[in-house]
Amino acid sequence: MIFQIMKKIDKTEIDNALNDFPGNLAKLIKGSLDTKNSGKKLAARSTLVRMGKTIIPQLHRLLDSENGLLRMEAAKIVELIADRKSIPFLINLLDDKEFEIRWIAAEGLIKIGRHSILPLLKSVRDGKSSFILNKGAHHILLSILKEDEKNKLTKLLLSLDDAQELGETAPVEASEAIKTIFRRNNTI
Repeated sequence: MIFQIMKKIDKTEIDNALNDFPGNLAKLIKGSLDTKNSGKKLAARSTLVRMGKTIIPQLHRLLDSENGLLRMEAAKIVELIADRKSIPFLINLLDDKEFEIRWIAAEGLIKIGRHSILPLLKSVRDGKSSFILNKGAHHILLSILKEDEKNKLTKLLLSLDDAQELGETAPVEASEAIKTIFRRNNTI
């Protein structure tokens, strides 16, 4: 009985979140949420990804949904589209309560590539980060930075990986990293 009530609540939440979406887009998003039919789910997701940048604004709205399944699917589609306009939204998701969503966000930033570095460093510098976000930033930077950049930014990478440094050296090291990489070398 409780499971049926939860399913009804989820369906209502999803319907409400998609209420003002064009009919075809709402139908595809609902199809991508189908947990019973993986073929339908993947086909809908693939169609949404092919729609590309045209649906990014609607997907960004779904990233704030209280419904974890809807938020995760929107994040996955945003990750697969890999549009630079999604960078701030993906950075915000690095602090999501759900591990899977944080992982998808990190992979999305890695997929977007080097354009993610400066906004990510600014987020850490400006103190908008948490321990969880810093761990994600560490993973992303290790994946995107060149070896010589990693060597120059060892202190930053260590501070992002250390819970004791949160709020202390990570913002300072991020500020120095911005100067080191962007202003002196113009490498990114």
